Amino acid sequence: MADRSHSGTLEGDEFVLFYKALTQRDDIHRLFNEFSKDRKKLTLLEFVDFLKYEQLEQVENLETFAMDLIARYEPSETARSLHAMTLDGFLMYLCSPDGSIFNPKHEPLYQDMSQPLCHYFISSSHNTYLMEDQLCGHSSVEGYIRALKKGCRCVELDCWDGPNLEPIVYHGHTLTSKIFFKDVISVINKYAFRVEFPVILSIENHCSIEQQTVMAHHLQNILGDKLVKSTIDGKVPNGFPSPEELKWKVLVKGKRIGKLADCLNGQGEDHDTGEVTDEDEAAEMDDENIRNEVKKKGKVQAAFD
Repeated sequence: MADRSHSGTLEGDEFVLFYKALTQRDDIHRLFNEFSKDRKKLTLLEFVDFLKYEQLEQVENLETFAMDLIARYEPSETARSLHAMTLDGFLMYLCSPDGSIFNPKHEPLYQDMSQPLCHYFISSSHNTYLMEDQLCGHSSVEGYIRALKKGCRCVELDCWDGPNLEPIVYHGHTLTSKIFFKDVISVINKYAFRVEFPVILSIENHCSIEQQTVMAHHLQNILGDKLVKSTIDGKVPNGFPSPEELKWKVLVKGKRIGKLADCLNGQGEDHDTGEVTDEDEAAEMDDENIRNEVKKKGKVQAAFD
């Protein structure tokens, strides 16, 4: 469409046409027309009305504020000289930090982070490793990179015995692909701290004792001092520590055998089994349901082969 000369390249006005087609936003065009009387430009007063009634800007001198935005975002020199804004400038403004719905006053930390960890809503990811569906989808460390870059502070690892004593992460009893546990931990170590507050590894552990030992080795060897291995003061706590106290730390969330007090006192025992909780039984039921879904899918596929 943009290559009107049929030369196989875009030159001059052709590139401008291509750019406008690529960035066209019908919703923004409609919004522009609601405030523009001639539907070609926003006059200074029309732009002020937009900032006041649509953006709800609360500044002392709104007209001066509007002129400053026009000077910064309007690409047309003619429009700038008239203190007007074209559709191109309007789009550039809305896509800029100045046009963002996010309150810039909230950019720096303003919440109280000294409360117990359980007092906060925590941005969490379920089946973080999956890039597609949970029956046949692809597993990848990219899922952890994306989640952490988006601000997740709790990611999930479903861990199973893997080949050559290397634990794997995948959606058990399904046709999803598998990735190595150590690769997941390496990626988490690299991308965990775009912000300083703790990352929680929610581990659904299906590994044998032997491969759990390998998991522990990878956690300690890769994460080092970032890994929380004891309570903050070495004593049995009365409550949860705060995010402030856990800055730059990685916590492991999972079931343990024995009591915390015994572990801190050096009296922990090497148990191979523990009591089965209601949560364990529920997880087993979920696994069974997934196995049945996979079997059904296999039968349907076989019927068409």
